[in-house]
Amino acid sequence: MNSAINYLLSIDSKGIKLGLDRTIALNDSCGNPDKNLKIIQVAGTNGKGSTCAMIAFGLQKTLNINVGLFTSPHLVNMNERIRINGQPISDDEIKEFVDLFKNNIEKYSASFFEATTIMAFWYFNKHNIDYAIMETGLGGRLDSVTVCNPILTVITSISMDHSEILGNTLTKIATEKAGIIKPNTPCVTIEEQPIAVSDIIAAKCKDEGSDLIIAPIHNDYDISPSLIGSVQSQNARLAHLAVSTIIKNPNKDRDICKYIEQTVWYGRNQILQKEPLVVFDVAHNEAGIESFIESTKSFKFKKGRLVLSLQSRKHIQSQVSALCNCFDEIILCETNNSRTMKIDELKSYFPSNINLKCIQSDKEAIEYVMDNSHDSDFIGIIGTHHLGDAVSDFFNITFNLL
Repeated sequence: MNSAINYLLSIDSKGIKLGLDRTIALNDSCGNPDKNLKIIQVAGTNGKGSTCAMIAFGLQKTLNINVGLFTSPHLVNMNERIRINGQPISDDEIKEFVDLFKNNIEKYSASFFEATTIMAFWYFNKHNIDYAIMETGLGGRLDSVTVCNPILTVITSISMDHSEILGNTLTKIATEKAGIIKPNTPCVTIEEQPIAVSDIIAAKCKDEGSDLIIAPIHNDYDISPSLIGSVQSQNARLAHLAVSTIIKNPNKDRDICKYIEQTVWYGRNQILQKEPLVVFDVAHNEAGIESFIESTKSFKFKKGRLVLSLQSRKHIQSQVSALCNCFDEIILCETNNSRTMKIDELKSYFPSNINLKCIQSDKEAIEYVMDNSHDSDFIGIIGTHHLGDAVSDFFNITFNLL
């Protein structure tokens, strides 16, 4: 790992900083590289990364163009956050950015996410890409990505998460997410949003004079994404609508479907091996875990074992009973990240009368479950993105190329 990456990761330890002032100042000092970009900004609670990946691949392949993709967080290497046509930014170009703008980053006390957002703008502008797909990090209204002026905004499913920051009700969270909607800029979202969420998005679009385009549950295209789970069909419909809204050519709709179906995105019901069946999913909130549990119903297995690790302040209590009913053994662990939820806290979510095991190391937890499972079993490894290191090491896989 080079010194520039270490420098940026050291900023990450300073935590989350909401507000746009620092990002605007840093962006200005770096020459406002976003001004030359055609940006599609995506916000929501779950499905953001998958939807971004589908939009990026759909645009790239349908039009044979160069498309940038900015997502977060990463699974192993921070380079994964910034890609062009699926290829991560190189260590050398991260170093180039830091060498050019380190003083600016420090002058404005920019956070890790603020700095990497501007680095994405800079990198995409440098390579003269045709479109940039930018995933909102946290919320929307005060998120760094929102300094841009997109040509389209996309809102995926909204549910409860980060309530300690965004608000303790669905309407408060939806208000923050809808903050990405810009004047006279179309917004696409899903039909399945809760009524309260739909009303907030519609009202914001009306206030901004922006067209609201809804991805219907039933349409003319039966999209079957390679990504597993019914929620991915929802994400695929939304991605298809976003791409078709940009392209404005009905003759391309079938091509868009084809490439969305072929999209690869790691850590989303990702099958790591088949005997025993091992699935890695970064379900880390109640809606995500509910979706994961639903997807397990499509698998046939004798015994189910779960490895679970979360970041602090995550709430999954509504899904604990379903997890206990789905799995014969649950193994709790911690990652090396400083904000990992401690085992004692995670253990308090579960009843005492189930087959529960606590292994502090995520790598040792995976080793344990693999050593104690048979070919006919099912193993789920779920929770925080920071499990990516242990998964990558044990299964000898990379998350770099899409």
